[in-house]
Amino acid sequence: MIEAGHAVNPSWISAEELRDRPELVKTMSVKPPMGSGRVRLLEIPGVDLQACGGTHVANTREIGRVIVTKIEKKSTHNRRVVMAFAEN
Repeated sequence: MIEAGHAVNPSWISAEELRDRPELVKTMSVKPPMGSGRVRLLEIPGVDLQACGGTHVANTREIGRVIVTKIEKKSTHNRRVVMAFAEN
């Protein structure tokens, strides 16, 4: 998926709209920043759409090669996936 170079498209919705669409918050412990009255959405068309306040690439190819170094079972529904950037 990374190498496919999917576009990462930002857009904005109001904090009220986000409250009405809880499916856009995909993490259980980290919530997007809500203090400004609007929240940024990031969409990878055909792959994902969710609220996020972090720094992002313009397309997935910019990430480069990654390797999964560890998968930890945290609970029945949660896994921690540890990844590292691979050397070129």
